[in-house]
Amino acid sequence: MPLQTTVIGSYPKPESVPVPDWFKAGPGIRTGQEGYSAQEYNDFRKDVASEEELEKQITRAIREVIQEQTDIGIDVITDGELRRENYILYFCRQLNGFDFDNLVKETFRNGAWSGFVPAVVSEVGPRDDRPFVLEEWQAAQSLTDQPVKITIPGPMTIIGSTANRFYKDRKELSEALVSVINREVRALADAGCKYIQIDEPVMMRNPDIAEDYGIEHVTRCFKGLPLDVTKSVHACCGYPSYLDQTDYLKADRTLYNRLATKLDNAGFDQISLEDAHCPTDLSFLSKFSHTTVVLGVVAIARSRVEPVEEIRGRVREALRFLPPHRLVLAPDCGLGFLPRDVLRAKLKNMVAAAKTFPEN
Repeated sequence: MPLQTTVIGSYPKPESVPVPDWFKAGPGIRTGQEGYSAQEYNDFRKDVASEEELEKQITRAIREVIQEQTDIGIDVITDGELRRENYILYFCRQLNGFDFDNLVKETFRNGAWSGFVPAVVSEVGPRDDRPFVLEEWQAAQSLTDQPVKITIPGPMTIIGSTANRFYKDRKELSEALVSVINREVRALADAGCKYIQIDEPVMMRNPDIAEDYGIEHVTRCFKGLPLDVTKSVHACCGYPSYLDQTDYLKADRTLYNRLATKLDNAGFDQISLEDAHCPTDLSFLSKFSHTTVVLGVVAIARSRVEPVEEIRGRVREALRFLPPHRLVLAPDCGLGFLPRDVLRAKLKNMVAAAKTFPEN
């Protein structure tokens, strides 16, 4: 059997989808993600003339994204997160406690990113009894027979992308978010979703918190899931502000070595790691004795297309430390920065490389 392939989450939004996109620069407003304001989505919602027409536009685009991934040969696909302004704030908008009317400017990611974000001003919790991520997954899964993976932001990443003005500390807020996320995750599993990914890249920015309680809290987000649901955690080293940026402050990728054993013992089925943008010493992979590693083998913020043989070289190196059945190939992170022709070329080469393993 060839190595399995997947994508992490986002796809570039086509022009036919009017939902604001933090990957794209706002004319006269910002350069890429730097300076993004949640007000852009606030303004968009005010101007929506027809919810029915918007839903048709989004569904049409999701169908195209799903078909493209299927045609390329990706094993576990996503809906491209085309409904979302970004992978974090869409989730917060569905909860009580986040104030999107009075945004505050904050700097995050060890000083690498700043923007206008909501503050937590009251107790965080669901607005009603209706799980909202479930509807998003059901809409996508209805368009294909292939398994669709759903993604949800983790507690550390939500906290590291919003302002806390209510809870006494990060840990108390994290406890509240664990409860909310677990409700969504359980509803997805009950409905038949087999691939659930929690995005937690901020653990790479705050390894002390990750070791103290962050990893444990992600484990609790998955509490109560049946064994046939693949529980995945994505921990990349961070998005830059724009395509081909060379001076962005990434998280320290050597922290994978520090966190590997604790991650391996946390009960996750898969851990998704970045390697293509900044290749590192892969010997730390030997610390994963239980967990499948989803390894980033194509860069998501660099327009250069990785040749098949280059990808094969990194896979061979990874297979020195992992058995083939515990290695999955993926992009480093979401694909929202990439032009579609570049995106397709990267994914096609990734799939072509995966098909050549295991080698005789």
